[in-house]
Amino acid sequence: MSQQVVLGDWSRILRGQSSWWFVPEAMVRLLFLYVLLVCALRLMGRRMSSGLSRNELLALVSLAAAIGPAIQTPDQGLLPPLIVAVWVVGLQRLMTFATFRSHRFENAMDGKLSTLVTDGCIDLREVHRCTLPIARVHAQLRGEGLLNLGQVERLFFEPGGSFSTVRKQQEQPGLTLVPEWDEALRKRQRVIGGRNACSACGAVAAGERPERCATCGSSQGFLPAVCGRQSEDSAA
Repeated sequence: MSQQVVLGDWSRILRGQSSWWFVPEAMVRLLFLYVLLVCALRLMGRRMSSGLSRNELLALVSLAAAIGPAIQTPDQGLLPPLIVAVWVVGLQRLMTFATFRSHRFENAMDGKLSTLVTDGCIDLREVHRCTLPIARVHAQLRGEGLLNLGQVERLFFEPGGSFSTVRKQQEQPGLTLVPEWDEALRKRQRVIGGRNACSACGAVAAGERPERCATCGSSQGFLPAVCGRQSEDSAA
């Protein structure tokens, strides 16, 4: 039977079931496990302190799960976390070696690189497969200073979850990336007459606005394609 809970028992609330002598012991445990974690991360490579792959993230979570109870629980020894850390480091180095030797194994463990944008057109199927909202793709491009899809030659979604953008050498007409509420900035974009961009994928069509996009099949509608910016006098 667990101890009866009494409202206002500050000794139980602050100290729990352990002795006050466990506080300095926990500090010593934390110092030991901190050094152990630093050594483990160094052995697993410099990438563990930068962008993490799936395997590296799992290794880090495993280390945290092994170290946590040893800090908080008096009856938990330090030897089990040490054994787990050695096992995690060894397994991580083995996985790194295996991915270096086999590209197929690397794709199976970390996933494949995805192309989200090709020549100013968003691949909606690939975006959905990667479980990304379209707004996230637009935000990523805006964060790199791009204001329309006609400036993008390629947008890659890396296996580690980062984005890589290849800009076009010469800007082409494309779908605006400026939010609808920012009318002031939209007015400064130069509208290209006779060109319309699909509001879903950004594919540009010449002539009158079609009812359905020939590239993605969307019927969300079209917006005037833009390219470059107008002068301040023209925008006003």
